[in-house]
Amino acid sequence: MTGGADAAARAVESALDSADAGVVAAAVELAAATPADGHLRVDGDPLTADRLATVADGGVRRAGGDPSGATTVEPAGELAAGRPVRVALEPRVDGVAGPLSRTFVVDGRGGWERRAAVAVGMAHDAVRRVVEPGLPARRVVDEAIAELGAYGLAADGPVARSVGSRVLDFSTDDSLDAGDVFVLDPIATETDRGRVRIGTCYTVTESGCRPLGSTPTSLSTGAYDSSE
Repeated sequence: MTGGADAAARAVESALDSADAGVVAAAVELAAATPADGHLRVDGDPLTADRLATVADGGVRRAGGDPSGATTVEPAGELAAGRPVRVALEPRVDGVAGPLSRTFVVDGRGGWERRAAVAVGMAHDAVRRVVEPGLPARRVVDEAIAELGAYGLAADGPVARSVGSRVLDFSTDDSLDAGDVFVLDPIATETDRGRVRIGTCYTVTESGCRPLGSTPTSLSTGAYDSSE
């Protein structure tokens, strides 16, 4: 990549460092939660989506990022034990965004959500295999959706979008260039079962692509706590 392309990727990685800190803070908070009557509680109080978002934002700020009001935790309200909790952040550092999303399950039984997480992981693998300069942007979305479909799952919401100054339309044949940065953020969904979201940024290289950041993708909160 050119020096300018390298600089673009490094700028996003700086923002992703703060996003990673937010995800880790949320994971640690969830790990401290105790299931009670089907819901999660911390220190006797209900763990809500708003409280978890506040915790995540605190992690972002401690790492030098600006949460930019973009942090979301789903589902809203009191968080349930054994159900997927989706945390999405898009903090900024020096005006550059670093989108990152992860899904956690506390007191899960290893059922549907595990299969969905595998499907999302395979969608990321499929995209990494095909991305190279000159690839039509829509292929990124097509590959991810096809992989989810192979597991009997649908994709919900935008699957991919640009990060940085060069904006691509991922519904068109716009060609990827070396140095482009995008986030692949598929949400796997199945009616009446839930949703699993894992979003990671990638930069296009001369020979393919590489992920930016090294945040784990596990549904288990323990995978994010370096003290364990």
